[in-house]
Amino acid sequence: MKPRFALFPPRSSPFRLKRTRMRAFSAATAGMASMLAAVPAYAQSSVTLFGVLDAGIQYRTHADGGHSAVNLQNYGALPSQIGVTGSEELGGGLKAIFRLEQGFSINNGSATVPGLAFFRGAWVGLSGRFGAVTLGRQLSVLFDRTVFYDPLLYAAYSGQGELVPLSANFVDNAVKYRTNDYAGFSAEFLAATGGVAGNSRSGRVLEAGAQYARDGLGVSAVIHQSHGGVSATVDTSAQQRTVAVLAAHGDIGKLSLYGGAERQTGSLEPAKTVAWGGARYQMDPSIGFAGGVYHTFSNTPSVGHPTLFIASSTYALSKRTVVYMNLGYSHNTSASTQPVYEYDAMPVAGVSQFGAMAGIYHTF
Repeated sequence: MKPRFALFPPRSSPFRLKRTRMRAFSAATAGMASMLAAVPAYAQSSVTLFGVLDAGIQYRTHADGGHSAVNLQNYGALPSQIGVTGSEELGGGLKAIFRLEQGFSINNGSATVPGLAFFRGAWVGLSGRFGAVTLGRQLSVLFDRTVFYDPLLYAAYSGQGELVPLSANFVDNAVKYRTNDYAGFSAEFLAATGGVAGNSRSGRVLEAGAQYARDGLGVSAVIHQSHGGVSATVDTSAQQRTVAVLAAHGDIGKLSLYGGAERQTGSLEPAKTVAWGGARYQMDPSIGFAGGVYHTFSNTPSVGHPTLFIASSTYALSKRTVVYMNLGYSHNTSASTQPVYEYDAMPVAGVSQFGAMAGIYHTF
């Protein structure tokens, strides 16, 4: 909005201007108005600092293959993180948007991935009536359209480690387009490349996802394809991985039901199918429960047919502070190595594992 000035004296002013001075004043007024009209209106902008601190005490059997272990564990319900997000109104419904986000371990303050200043994302873009276009390091469409159909959502005790390959959580050098919501329907697309001269397949990622979510019902479908990369010693750009997911959820009062299936094929990783189902129940605004079962089918012995069972409860001490309890049991077949804690490693194949974690998280 343009600034406004009281350019004329009030009618009750005792001063009387001579005609020559009046003409000079009028000329000055016209000149000032002309200058003010040439000054653009300042756009409204906002910048928000946000973060999560999450840690708990964890117990696991067969932590080294044979012995149990108790440890302070970073991240049980939400990943510990800090970030800045913001937007600027550009007019006509158009906005400039950005996000910088880093993950870290609350145990010792170290970065989740040393060497990356913004492991959890660094992007800039535009949003408006057309949707949103963002450029940079971003969450994959596979993550966006899968994790919210997992009854355990972001929790470290969940199906995320089976459903979203570790290298497919975030995508570098990505251009992402997200439509607005039209009567419950929305879609998302992503394209990325490694930028290797003469090899357009190196590091290439192509994704498409669609969702219908309205009146307590949600259905999601996504397809993800990624190629290997090129290093000084190895070229895996001809190898690729394709992941397709179909998932759904429905709300019945305080109860939410979840289920889905995922198929992974290609030469980068062994082929497998994962089926899952579960539920969330919000007893009241403070107390919630969740549970899920995740079963993997694969003819590759090292993947096998493991089944993961998860149960979780939360109690909100306030809007920003929550305590929780996670319980998990991973039943491994003869050569499988499914852990309880996502993306963890089981040092011995065929050994099942029980885990329990009591923790607290605070958001700001």
